[in-house]
Amino acid sequence: MKRLLLFIVMTVLMVTVSHAQRLIPGQRGLQLSAGVPITKEKLFQNGNFTAEIAMTVNHKRANHWLFGLEYTKKHFAYRDILIPSETIAFEGGYLLNLFSDPGKNVLLNTGITAVAGYETVNRNEKLLPDGATLLNKDCFVYGGAYHLALDVYATDNWVFFVKGKCNALWGSDVEMFRPSLQTGVRIIF
Repeated sequence: MKRLLLFIVMTVLMVTVSHAQRLIPGQRGLQLSAGVPITKEKLFQNGNFTAEIAMTVNHKRANHWLFGLEYTKKHFAYRDILIPSETIAFEGGYLLNLFSDPGKNVLLNTGITAVAGYETVNRNEKLLPDGATLLNKDCFVYGGAYHLALDVYATDNWVFFVKGKCNALWGSDVEMFRPSLQTGVRIIF
């Protein structure tokens, strides 16, 4: 019985002590996320997906910097053929805390990032199986992204999040606005 009581007391002490280490300015985190581009059709269709690896650096008042690398694959229908479009982009920007509970367990963040990368359509193959020719070219893309994220702290070092994001990319022959839904985990160091 004494061991059980000692275990409960130590667990409570560890949780309350570690809670003081949350959202310290300068603290870094590794963020991994996966998601789907939002299309007019079903969300989970045709192998469309997005994946991101990013680093976050906490700043004052639960705000943070975000620097990442994102890969997006989206298919476009042409007759009975699916034409893949792939984009790999670097991004960097700042996210502000809009809302958080007093214990900083749930946070709502928003912000913008600058985006630059490269886009390829049909892996640079111009001729389609039916004899049609693609006019879209592989190109460098640039622009910005708007983020709206809901972070939930499982522990002081593990954060689960859901994020809505919209990239606005110039230089693309495919599409300018690219909304997506993502979910992932952030590991704080």
